[in-house]
Amino acid sequence: MRRRTGCIAWLIIIAAVAALFLTWQYFDYRSAGRTLPAGMTMAGLSVEGMTREQALNALEVAFATPLELTYQEQRLSLSPDSVELRYNADETAANLDGVLAARGGLDGFIAHVLRRPPDPVDVPVAVSYSEERLDGFLARVARQYDRPAQEPVPLPASLTFRPGQPGYELDVEASRARLAAALVSATEQQVELVVRTEEAPPLDLDVLGRLLHSLLDDHEGLIPGIFVKDLQTGDELEINADVAYAGLSVLKIAILEETYRVLDHPPDIETTTLLSETMTVSGNFTANLLLADVIGDGDGFQGAENLTASMHYLGLINTFMAAPYDEEVIPPTIITPANSRTDVTTEPDPYMQTTPLDVGLLLEMIYQCSHGGGALMVAYPGAFTADECSQMIEWMKMNRIDSLIEAGVPPGTPVAHKHGWTGDTHADAALVFSPGGDFVLVIFLYRPEWLEWEESAPLIADIATATYNYFNRR
Repeated sequence: MRRRTGCIAWLIIIAAVAALFLTWQYFDYRSAGRTLPAGMTMAGLSVEGMTREQALNALEVAFATPLELTYQEQRLSLSPDSVELRYNADETAANLDGVLAARGGLDGFIAHVLRRPPDPVDVPVAVSYSEERLDGFLARVARQYDRPAQEPVPLPASLTFRPGQPGYELDVEASRARLAAALVSATEQQVELVVRTEEAPPLDLDVLGRLLHSLLDDHEGLIPGIFVKDLQTGDELEINADVAYAGLSVLKIAILEETYRVLDHPPDIETTTLLSETMTVSGNFTANLLLADVIGDGDGFQGAENLTASMHYLGLINTFMAAPYDEEVIPPTIITPANSRTDVTTEPDPYMQTTPLDVGLLLEMIYQCSHGGGALMVAYPGAFTADECSQMIEWMKMNRIDSLIEAGVPPGTPVAHKHGWTGDTHADAALVFSPGGDFVLVIFLYRPEWLEWEESAPLIADIATATYNYFNRR
């Protein structure tokens, strides 16, 4: 009897403890029910730990806040009213209450007692907007901020270039999708619009040509011949490059090349002296000695004929010397494609002629030869070495006049060139070695009867400056 009484007492105690525990858990459950459970979101916003009122107020604020948009680096704003955004607080509250009610009752209490975390749930939020208004907004943005790619522009005043500008086009479909998602989200307040980018058009030699033409337009009656070649890419620019001009002292470049072609040994002291006088002080007498003693086997006229034949063999068919310098003989009539033109004439010297293109290509051949390749080595196997062609370039670098092309490039820029002039024609032909790339620049200027140095020298320098700036624009 005493044992039964003890068991009953223990049962009463256990029942009392259980009742107290469940009572405590119930009040704790009711207290926890005042805030929203873990894992609950509304329109992407985590409302865990918020009261019902706090969550609804947070949504009210979120849907009244304008979206911050970015079009490239341009900042824009999209207000809710502009797309007729409507947030229905009553319907949203009803949705929330329905979810909370479904989670309540005995099942909810048991889950609380067992400390079982609730399943995540996203409460439906009643929000809508006008798709038509959104499309209209995107159309306005596209009209205001889209722009086509812009070509590079020459700037004659500074002899420089404005780089090409990239183009931008709003991707309406992709941007609409991003905005639509942000408008019904309580957390996405910043949207980067999707913009397609068209690369900026590259700056090419055509743009340089436009700049040079703008310089030449101020010199009515002048007939310019210009050849530019990018020695890295092979791109070329030609302005009257196949027009015949007087060969002048520029053809001493050909005499230099032919001297090294004929010699089968390094130049001796006498030949070196002749080369120095010919290339650095533009001596006609020494040039004639090279034509006669080295190129022509003792005959200057034969040397001129051999030089002409060699130029033609190299493909420079508009270049010839009918006689040595300063020889007053009746010249033969030499017909070339360049001097046969009837649309333009520079009244070229009948004794020696060339074109900017021919001179430029010869300079390119010497440059390529100095690097161990090119047409000279192909046309005359074994006649040239890279060192010999490098020596030719060094001879031309020693021709310092501080004018013409030299005056148009920064001080210290290596310029291997030969210049020349007569009463109506002034010229300079150069290999220019610049940080942005090596290039050929050949300039001939002709004005009927007389060309003033005060006109030609600054113009040639400006052409050189513009060309140098093109290659060193980066």
